[in-house]
Amino acid sequence: MLELHLFVNPLGMRCLRCEKDVLKIDRNLNTKINYQFVPLFNMKTIDNTIKYYHLNPHDLAIRQQVSRTLNQVILDYKAALFQGRKRGRHYLLLLQSALIKHGLDYNDELISKIAHNSSLDLEMFFEDRHSQLAKQAFRQDQKIASDLGVSETATAVVFNTDDSDYGLMIPNFDYDTLINAFKSGKLDHASSLNDFVSQYRPPKLRVLNNNN
Repeated sequence: MLELHLFVNPLGMRCLRCEKDVLKIDRNLNTKINYQFVPLFNMKTIDNTIKYYHLNPHDLAIRQQVSRTLNQVILDYKAALFQGRKRGRHYLLLLQSALIKHGLDYNDELISKIAHNSSLDLEMFFEDRHSQLAKQAFRQDQKIASDLGVSETATAVVFNTDDSDYGLMIPNFDYDTLINAFKSGKLDHASSLNDFVSQYRPPKLRVLNNNN
């Protein structure tokens, strides 16, 4: 079974395409795949979001607003995940489609509608999105990214749980790169991302360039 963790900007079109590649892999690859979208929050994510939406990068108020919005979108996603991975991923993809493809405003009305369409318990969701548990999950994601040296979105970390004890990092993730890596036997093992991080040393994580 493959364990795949895709580090994403939840407000980025590029990562929306990557996430759809992951879903395509789940349907087409002849092996079970356990996948998780891991939101990445850092200066690069903020800068890329400002650039994508054609905002003024020198306006401090805009930068702060983007940072707050990105932070809350991630907390919302973590809250949705508390009600199951499948529902959480569905919530994230619906939210991204609304914000990125349809240009809708991020507000409580939109969030409520998407949470409802994702079959979430609304009372629980709205409580969890401001909870310490969601904030803790947020911090844990950022620690994992830092420990693995992941600073760019659209980066995937993949393990094959049927093999040895190494992971594969794929920058600029896409469908073909992962398929080729799997078919050529370049994917190895760790039982989970948290277990891998706790034992991580640089030689254990091989970086796969897209032209390899």
